[in-house]
Amino acid sequence: MQTIVFEGQDRIVLQEKPIPSLDDGDVLIQVDLCGVCASDIAAINGEVTDYSPPVVLGHEIAGVIVESRHPEVRVGQKVTVNPLISCGACDYCRVDLDKYCSQIEGIGHDIDGGYADFLKFPKYGIDTGKLIVVPDSVSSENLMFLEPLGCCINAMRETILSKSVAILGAGQIGLMFSQLATLRGLEVFLLEPDVYRRDFAHSLGVDRVFGITNNEVRELIEITGGGVDTVISATTNNQEAIDLAFQIVRRGGCINFFGLSAHDQDLTVNLEKLHFFGHKLMASWAFSRWSLSQARQMIVDQEIQLGPMLTTRFPIASGIEAISHVRHGGGIKTALVGGLASEN
Repeated sequence: MQTIVFEGQDRIVLQEKPIPSLDDGDVLIQVDLCGVCASDIAAINGEVTDYSPPVVLGHEIAGVIVESRHPEVRVGQKVTVNPLISCGACDYCRVDLDKYCSQIEGIGHDIDGGYADFLKFPKYGIDTGKLIVVPDSVSSENLMFLEPLGCCINAMRETILSKSVAILGAGQIGLMFSQLATLRGLEVFLLEPDVYRRDFAHSLGVDRVFGITNNEVRELIEITGGGVDTVISATTNNQEAIDLAFQIVRRGGCINFFGLSAHDQDLTVNLEKLHFFGHKLMASWAFSRWSLSQARQMIVDQEIQLGPMLTTRFPIASGIEAISHVRHGGGIKTALVGGLASEN
């Protein structure tokens, strides 16, 4: 089978590998679609360090079981995965904070993932509830968004929200946050420098979409009477994004630095100013089992627009081209087509 292997900073290769063989309790997933995630791009760029190369990338998976050696899983089931495999027994795992487990292994980070035609999912992942089965009626185009949607739902639960929220960035994450915040009844402002992405946001029904010019930022501050209650940064948290977040949040407001940051990006805060302005600063990452279950239900019930965000598909054989496409800001969401689908 064909795979895309991450070997280290700026080193990704197309590699033929045998279809994985199963041990007792494992299952084999034929990958239909696997989203190209910003975290994978950050790893390739050398900006984050939580990967264990060499490894087949990919954790936003939609597929079907084609072989099962687990008594509770049957061939033909449509599935995605919770890609954080943890012990299931420690203090963190017992309270649905698996992401802090000291034994954590990530599909597509430490264990071979979904930039491949087939993926082996291990018995201990199934036994700890990390295989997610959905009805056959759920499209792969929606299913591949379950994991990132779960991340957004988890962040919404953690974030201090009041009446208004500004979302920085109109990629897939910013567009999901915008929809979730609208469903919650919040006044939503979406900020995005790219014209194509602003137009795309309008097409999904986001009304208040701004660029990031000085005039537009001033207009936003005036409309909101001094700034929004909450800012969620759904873009790379470079210094420009950090400065913008502080510029548009009101006194006493909350900033969630959800987006990734390069490992050498610091946040410098004047403590006296923080004290008197009363800003609540936080960061959310990953998901919980609860938020993934919520994401699954939203997808089954078709409560959120996801499929339209899938703007570009590449076969596994063109995976390096797909990664280059994402690195250069192409489209909204890019996916690799695996399994037999890439041959049709």
